Amino acid sequence: MAIIGIDETVPLGHRTLHRVPFEDRILIKLTLASPLIIALLLSCPTAAQADEGFEGVSIPGSDVLMKALVDELDRSMSDLALDDLPKPYLIQFTAEDRVGITIRAERGGLVDVSNQRSRVAASRVRVGSYELDNTNVGGGGGRATLPIDDDYAAIRHAIWLMTDRDYKTAVEVLARKKAYLRDKQIEDRPDDFTKANAVVATEPAAKIDFNQNRWVENVKSLSARIRKYPEIQKSGVTFFAGAVNEYLVNSEGTQLRTGDTGVAIQISVGLQSKEGMRISDSVQYIGERFDQLPELEEMLADIDELCQNLVAISKAPMLDVYVGPVLFDSIPAGSVFASLLARDICARPTPLGGGRHAKQNMEKKLGLRVLPRSFNVYDDSSARMLEGEVLAGARTYDDEGFVPEKVSVVENGILKNMLSSRSPTRKIKKSNGHGFRAGLGDPLAHISCLYIESEDGLDEEALRAELLQAAREEGLEFGLRVASMRGSSAGLGRPIAMYKVYVDDGREELVRGAEFAPVQSRSLKRILAAGKERKIHNSVSGISSSIISPAILFEELELNKPDTEYDKLPKLKSPSQRM
Repeated sequence: MAIIGIDETVPLGHRTLHRVPFEDRILIKLTLASPLIIALLLSCPTAAQADEGFEGVSIPGSDVLMKALVDELDRSMSDLALDDLPKPYLIQFTAEDRVGITIRAERGGLVDVSNQRSRVAASRVRVGSYELDNTNVGGGGGRATLPIDDDYAAIRHAIWLMTDRDYKTAVEVLARKKAYLRDKQIEDRPDDFTKANAVVATEPAAKIDFNQNRWVENVKSLSARIRKYPEIQKSGVTFFAGAVNEYLVNSEGTQLRTGDTGVAIQISVGLQSKEGMRISDSVQYIGERFDQLPELEEMLADIDELCQNLVAISKAPMLDVYVGPVLFDSIPAGSVFASLLARDICARPTPLGGGRHAKQNMEKKLGLRVLPRSFNVYDDSSARMLEGEVLAGARTYDDEGFVPEKVSVVENGILKNMLSSRSPTRKIKKSNGHGFRAGLGDPLAHISCLYIESEDGLDEEALRAELLQAAREEGLEFGLRVASMRGSSAGLGRPIAMYKVYVDDGREELVRGAEFAPVQSRSLKRILAAGKERKIHNSVSGISSSIISPAILFEELELNKPDTEYDKLPKLKSPSQRM
């Protein structure tokens, strides 16, 4: 699937399809990227199509756009030069031709219906050689907005201006980079790029049909359901349906066009506790087609559950400090692996000049144990669905034209391999088809669909027993179970719903308010046990991906009450509370 960006930011949760436990909200830059097209961008409800108001969202595959890209690429490779400065050794163009419709409603009132249609392009002009060029020093290539009609001359003109700017910047950057390297001794510096075989393929153009009038009513109905809960201060429902054709051409001979479609629904709610603490949660549904979404009645029931849970959380007692075993249910466990593992198993070169301050991955740990010995981890983007649910990270090609390989990353707890793009590192010299980009940026090594499993997986009852036993051995009155969590790019983030599980009788008590102390990836080795059943953690934060994970039990983690000042509650009750 591919995500069609709309150049706006909306809050999304991690709950996808059916009544899977939801995670918290995350701010997602909706940019045209790859897999799971529109799916996780904005939200969208479900219902049968009707005859009235039936419309289609489609983008015909444009031979004119492809021809303009190829022709301007050929001309640039042969004629682009500045005096005695180096000519490009490689040029790559990407273009995204997209269309979509967004419907928004709040508390039963229609807020906005907007149609989007755009073409955008990016260039990456490389000067120098595969061994040393103008990349890996920060910054990126050129950007351009293209005409949306098939005017060959106008499209080429926009591409020409973009490429000219990119080339002039490239030669300046290469000169500065060479000057920097003359004064530095860098041991075992990897090449800047790897060669690749040409890929020539054309997928069918993207098209999705739906009933716009019915969806306007569906979105209004979904948002109106939230009026049943006067404690909810902020809420919104957003529907999105769209299609995208993506183009990739380069001077190595690659000419690739892929098409994708998607629909999505985002339902967000938020309130304040009596102390003024803001608490929010959301549910989302995604699919490539409308028949992959649940029925309207099921979504209405999910809204009831979402609101009831949030109100209950707001009334729960605060958890001040806790140090001890923590059990993460399957969905928040995916968020844990997103924070502590997913980025670190991606082979990315250290930016020149980054030095010891650059974020390190696990490359130095190849051959060493990074998880308990029962764990195996692999990345496989070939399946688009898993047990009836959409996988946001599913892909046919990466953003460099490679077919993603199935990569065995961890075997029996040992780090065996890493995910890689065409940008080599000291130990990883070639791509295994995991070069993905956020928006129009340069591709980076990134997960697609990451499967995590434990050979000694336990059922739910046995896993709870392990939690209680671990708490008992530490002399604690209770252990802690996390049912949903707000993801974070730094650390584990903050739990939304968590429960004290008492050692004496196994009863649970809902608590709130605490957040995790900083946790390092080495803590993954302190996982005591894992579950059998796995669930999907879908994310479209920057680059869409999926983590399929079991529940996990950590031997010890620390949570503390945040030192935060809260806004006072509104002076007046909401109109729904006064009616």
